[in-house]
Amino acid sequence: MEPRSETHLSVETMARWLARDLDHETVLAKVVPHVLAVCPGCRESYDEVLRLQREFEHWDERVAVIEGLQAPLLFAELAPWPFEEQLAAVREEERFQNWGFCQLLLRQSLEAVFEDPTRAIAWAELGVRITEHLVEEAYEPDWVLDLKARAWAYLGNGLRVLGELWSAESAFRRSAEHMEASMTGNPRVRAEVLDLMGSLRRAQRRLDEAEALAGLALALYRESGDLDGVGTVLIKRAKILEERGESDGAIALLEEAAAIVGSGVQPRLLLCARHNLAFLLTTAERYAEAAALLPEVRRLSQELGNPLDLLRLRWVEGRVAFGSAPEGERGPAEAALREVQREFFDRHMGYDAALVSLDLAALYAREGRTAELKSLAEEIMPVFESREVNREAMAALLMFQHAAQEERLTADLARQLAAFLKRERRARR
Repeated sequence: MEPRSETHLSVETMARWLARDLDHETVLAKVVPHVLAVCPGCRESYDEVLRLQREFEHWDERVAVIEGLQAPLLFAELAPWPFEEQLAAVREEERFQNWGFCQLLLRQSLEAVFEDPTRAIAWAELGVRITEHLVEEAYEPDWVLDLKARAWAYLGNGLRVLGELWSAESAFRRSAEHMEASMTGNPRVRAEVLDLMGSLRRAQRRLDEAEALAGLALALYRESGDLDGVGTVLIKRAKILEERGESDGAIALLEEAAAIVGSGVQPRLLLCARHNLAFLLTTAERYAEAAALLPEVRRLSQELGNPLDLLRLRWVEGRVAFGSAPEGERGPAEAALREVQREFFDRHMGYDAALVSLDLAALYAREGRTAELKSLAEEIMPVFESREVNREAMAALLMFQHAAQEERLTADLARQLAAFLKRERRARR
């Protein structure tokens, strides 16, 4: 008879397990590894448990699996209802008052925040209400405090994007209170809250505070080993440096971010880093370097399959063509920019359409095409007046219109107005 493999259970361990006399630590150390080693089906189930734990961020396997699998069903039921009915449901019906469903709502809020901030606020507010019903008997109180901190931070983030900065400040204040009350010291929770709070400070033009918060979040993400978190903060710090006119520093941070998120789990972050870098290189008039990045940006955009990504790629291509072509040969650049401008108008994306219009204005000013410049100003102003563009941005566009009409608009002035509009848009993102 061949000797028993060390991977198998000894007779004594088997006897104690069958007699229910085996402690939990020994089961995890000996029984579970053996089952996983010999049974592929059990290995798949185990991997699914780990996935649900990561996705719903709960240490208890039963909570992660039961509530994690139930959450999409609850969301599908709740999503079509009017918000007041959703609010009543999470307040009154116990089946909606659980950790897994709250986590799913917060994830939906984060995903929706740039496309539909009003919807993002609604999901986050429902998450906030659910955290008020997570009782100590079912959930660890300090973990609930962490979840409350994240829920309030997500609500503040949606309010920031919508431009409600005072309300966002109040929400982040509540988030900070819960975070400081928690005794978990969870670095990922603190990193995420501080990261989102830094975005609010950037929107408030408190750039020193924004950079300080980004530094704290960066250290915590590194402590927790979250590469995507590290990359996210580096991308945001690059925006701060860009707004300060420190293009070289911003470019260096974006290159560092791309190297880090390339081995992470969110391909969109790599696309964001590479696209932002290509765009910033065109702003710095380093057109050859930007052009060299375009094949990679195109591949990533096509892989993710988001039409907006491809549209923004076309925008960068137009800017590269504008900067690279000799005078009188900028037809392809003009065609690309016109195409992107029309698409942004059709999508009701006023700030982006304005920025592309100013790129076109710079092209016409560079070539001395005053008739086209005046026509551009006349054609776009009525469109912007009918869209949600704030007063400061509209003032910049009126300055553009007047300068075009008086034939004193230069490419440099168009770039300055574009830089102002970019700051205004970022204050709401």
